Amino acid sequence: MAKRKIIILIVVFSLLFLVVYRLATGKDDGAKKGAVKGDNNKYVKVHEVKNDTVDIFVTGFGRVSSSRNITLSAEVQGVLLSGGVDLKAGQSFSQGQLLFKINDKEAQLALKARKSGFLNLMASVLPDIKIDFSDNVTAWSGFLDNIDLDNSLPDLPSFKSNKEKTFLAAKNILAEYYNIKGDEERLKKYSVYAPFNGSVVAVTAETGAIINPGSPIATIIKTVALEVAVPVSPENISLIKVGNKVNLFSENKEMKWDGKVARIAQNINPNTQSIDVFVSIESNIEQQLYNGMYVEASIYADKVDNADEISRRSFLNDQTIYTVVDSMLIRKNPTIIKRNKNTVIVKGLNSGELVVIEPIPGAVDSMKVAPIIQ
Repeated sequence: MAKRKIIILIVVFSLLFLVVYRLATGKDDGAKKGAVKGDNNKYVKVHEVKNDTVDIFVTGFGRVSSSRNITLSAEVQGVLLSGGVDLKAGQSFSQGQLLFKINDKEAQLALKARKSGFLNLMASVLPDIKIDFSDNVTAWSGFLDNIDLDNSLPDLPSFKSNKEKTFLAAKNILAEYYNIKGDEERLKKYSVYAPFNGSVVAVTAETGAIINPGSPIATIIKTVALEVAVPVSPENISLIKVGNKVNLFSENKEMKWDGKVARIAQNINPNTQSIDVFVSIESNIEQQLYNGMYVEASIYADKVDNADEISRRSFLNDQTIYTVVDSMLIRKNPTIIKRNKNTVIVKGLNSGELVVIEPIPGAVDSMKVAPIIQ
């Protein structure tokens, strides 16, 4: 009995020993395998440089606005009357159409009364002209005959001598003539005509209201001459020149318009800390563009030879990059031409070089890596 117990204990201890030994040796093998695996090179994604001519575009966003936005104000006093256009927001009009007028009956009657007085004044001096300036009496007689109370005064005849001019000035002919011409010009201000094709944006005075000089009446815009102000960072403004071509896109990229750089601001916009580039937009009948639309602008700036475009993730904090040479990391400092949203246009790299395009934790010069070309 005792012998059987001894045999059982021996078997149990043998099994325990084998299990412990197996576990120990298996762990050692795993450690060795891990060590071997840890010796493998780190795989990194790279871009193969292919130098070529690269077009440079500066992109930005802005809202479309009219190149001509005018607030119409009254220059005379009177009751506002309707013209040939219904003066309401959104109303379109053509160049030369009567937008509105101010009651001018009183002004017309006053002008006719003044012309009548001038006619009487001219008739009173004509006999003296016949005697003293007979060589020019025909011209003055014709001038008197052409005076019409319903039309503008004709041009004054030319003076044959300074004595003649002095005589007419002394008789108050010249002063009264030019006063009437001034009243004729003032009478034109009672009617306001459209200076261009456009539409009404806002109306601040209604028909029948009494208008005083300087009172705003309506705001109009020129609908066939639109532009967009595109904010550009100061570091890119030197790439843009007046006349550069511009492609404009709607927010969903379904519509496209052409334009060109019309002017470049010479100051920093305090709201955006950028410089506004104003793009004039060419009319496109098929794809209508409206004042206030939000568009994306792609401004063609220039082209650079022997350059390439690499990922912005390639750059370290000190603006250097890693290249892979003989499976080792080598740091380089390329020349940056233009920074885009996700890429950077650079020079100074040789075609065929491999540029690392992702951050490498713990990377140092001459570190062994295995490149994977993307």
